[in-house]
Amino acid sequence: LSYIEPYASSACEMVAEILQYIHDGIRIKPMEADAMYGGIMLDTNNFSNKTGVRTFEAAAFLKKNGADVIRVKKMFMDDLEEYKAKAATVSRTEVFDEKFAITYCDAGALESPTVVAAQAANELLNIKGIKASFVFTEYEGKIFISARSMDEFNVQLVMEKFGGGGHMNMAGAQLENISLSEAMYMVKDTVRTMIAEKEI
Repeated sequence: LSYIEPYASSACEMVAEILQYIHDGIRIKPMEADAMYGGIMLDTNNFSNKTGVRTFEAAAFLKKNGADVIRVKKMFMDDLEEYKAKAATVSRTEVFDEKFAITYCDAGALESPTVVAAQAANELLNIKGIKASFVFTEYEGKIFISARSMDEFNVQLVMEKFGGGGHMNMAGAQLENISLSEAMYMVKDTVRTMIAEKEI
């Protein structure tokens, strides 16, 4: 089966839709419903990005099958060190050209620094006037970039310049043999060049 739906919020939404057409009255286990509901929550940033009528219909189907919002919320809880790291990442943010946020996450002793960086990138979009955010993490000898944006700015095109990719509003890249400060400078310079040349 090949099913491509660019307007879907997530793969979990698509799977929830398919399940409803397989057999009338199909039931899935509450744990499976939790996992799929969590996938939709994650991909839509708590139902705030790329959501449509079908997204909520899929969520309703999962609720009918035992998905519990509190259980799902507990799945995404941060531990204290991750929460502090995310707050520190946001606090050292620099805004350039009045609409782009750029910062870095100190990997330190974090178990999943790239996840914390991605969460911080999402948080930065809550700041008034910010169109896109770029959060860098130095981890296992590489520089990881998490890029997020609102509708009008395409971060995928920026990340493709660095060998990465993703989605218009959610993209990333990995760089090697470069320092953190050099990587941050290169992204700033690339964004400015692409805007000047009307590539984005």
